[in-house]
Amino acid sequence: MMINMFDLHADLALAIRRHQSEYDGAVLRNHWLPIWQKGGIGWTAAASYFGDGENWEMMKDTVLLVKNDIIQSGLKQIFGPEDLDEKDPCTTVIMTIEGMCGIRKDPEESVRWMYEQGNRIGSLCWNDENALATGNDGDPARGLTDMGRAVIKEMNRLHMVVDVSHANEKTFWDILDTSVLPVIASHSNCKRKCFVTRNLTDQQMQAMAEKGGLIGMNSCEEFISEDPDLQDAEHLAEHAAYMADLIGVEHIACGFDFGGYYYPEDTQKDLFGPWQAQNFIEGLRNKGFSEDEIRAIAYGNTMEFLRKYL
Repeated sequence: MMINMFDLHADLALAIRRHQSEYDGAVLRNHWLPIWQKGGIGWTAAASYFGDGENWEMMKDTVLLVKNDIIQSGLKQIFGPEDLDEKDPCTTVIMTIEGMCGIRKDPEESVRWMYEQGNRIGSLCWNDENALATGNDGDPARGLTDMGRAVIKEMNRLHMVVDVSHANEKTFWDILDTSVLPVIASHSNCKRKCFVTRNLTDQQMQAMAEKGGLIGMNSCEEFISEDPDLQDAEHLAEHAAYMADLIGVEHIACGFDFGGYYYPEDTQKDLFGPWQAQNFIEGLRNKGFSEDEIRAIAYGNTMEFLRKYL
């Protein structure tokens, strides 16, 4: 049985650009909507990615690209709790920011602009070091800057959710110390199950759970297992099972970061694109999760979190 899902991380700016030449606008409706319907993606993040040194004007251009395609596609958009309806899994989008390397001055004004365009979730860095924070590839001893703390405080004031995926450990702990509201890791797995820097330690997951946070399971194969033969939906479900035992089912969500949005199709993988999302549902069933627990992971926990904190 298909269960509709809420994907907390999808690189839709890249996905729009990839197919822009094929359509006269409305890439999301014309190309991706039928694929979401096939895979049971009822709600999805629409991430604007920045991590290659983009400046503020480049950030604005990408955000407006995503915003305008959502409007042209006629898709529903999540701005606040009133826009969350789990009984209506017509594909609905929530705009998000992945990395803020273009913010080099006027942090509060920049955050307000992003929020006014519709963004409701944001991370301060990708894997880069920038004026706000430090990602996984940066100096391990460097965390949030004073400007980064100003961004967190303004996001808290606006109830724009702070995302810690891609932050290095120093930045992660600085964010938890600074933010007065719970945070999410939109697309991160368990380091105990796959020891890579992008995954979270037990201590990080426990700290997030204690503050009411949420962690989205990431389908990128290198974050599922170090063994190429185990980089599949079944073993991603093992991450969810480990996390459920450690911090509880209520803190688990989906944040697939599907490679199918920005790479050519790879037919060798079973969680490469949104058309394959139900494979994760089957993996959860095979790991013994109840149907109620699966619905919570698929969309319910995310809905509940956003109702509380948007």
